[in-house]
Amino acid sequence: MEKVSIKQPETIERSEFLKQVGIGFGAIMLMQCIQGCAESEIPDPNPTTGGTKLDITIDLNSSTYATLKNKGGFAVISANRIIVAQTQSGTFLAVSSACTHAGTTVTYRANSNDFFCPNHGSVFRSDGSVQNGPATAALKRYNTSVDLSNNKLRIFE
Repeated sequence: MEKVSIKQPETIERSEFLKQVGIGFGAIMLMQCIQGCAESEIPDPNPTTGGTKLDITIDLNSSTYATLKNKGGFAVISANRIIVAQTQSGTFLAVSSACTHAGTTVTYRANSNDFFCPNHGSVFRSDGSVQNGPATAALKRYNTSVDLSNNKLRIFE
């Protein structure tokens, strides 16, 4: 009768196993960090599709937009990802509300007449251009037209 040898399964020391798991986990985390630190900007949050351009009118009498009746007030129109502000001089500004660095909703600072991202500190001028990074791309700016006799504000491209 022929003798058959059965190969015993290989074993690995616990410390070696944990070392291999740690290396694998570290590699995955490193890739995530590299992707998160990439220089690419977030695409336009309000892309036009099929040739349709943004053109909305809001009612300043609405409680949703009551802050816009005051100089220095602002409101975010979440559905369109736009922030609208009334400057201290009484003009209206409208820009995309998503910071071009990480997509956080920006706020309007009336005293300095700029937009501020509370997440990483990017500052955008009133025209949407970058004043301080880490953002490198401007916020999209929209045109505004106000009809104070009817308390309507039109925001359009």
